[in-house]
Amino acid sequence: MFNRFFFLFFLSLSILACGPKAKFSAEQLATQEAAWNKMMEGHDVVMPLMGDIYQVSTKLKELADRAMAEANDFHPRAQTALAQLETAEDGMMNWMAYIKDNPLATVRKKSPDHAAVMAFIDKEQTEITAVAANMNNAIAEAQALIKERNPGL
Repeated sequence: MFNRFFFLFFLSLSILACGPKAKFSAEQLATQEAAWNKMMEGHDVVMPLMGDIYQVSTKLKELADRAMAEANDFHPRAQTALAQLETAEDGMMNWMAYIKDNPLATVRKKSPDHAAVMAFIDKEQTEITAVAANMNNAIAEAQALIKERNPGL
């Protein structure tokens, strides 16, 4: 009886020790990590644009407020540019919130395989590139309007 108990105990231990197969190979994990880091480098490049958006928004609001009484089209164009700046800023904030809710570890748990993880990272790389383009375009348009009102800048 004692021998049977030890036999069953060690058999159970052996089965449990084998455990489930790892979902991703070491090479896949390294590839995912590198792709994730590259995507986050895109974020790191775009993040300083948030300060630029704040600066041009503040200046453009001042100019738009002063131009409101004038009989020209500057005020409505400034309002359009300010809306574009806000949309660009919201795009960045939404992307960051989504990534915060879906870190790489979570993506790995939710994804059925390596291809799904890489597809997620590729999609988010495309998203942050689009966010960067929207931010740069909105900033450039606002800066052009500021320069129009202050040619000496």
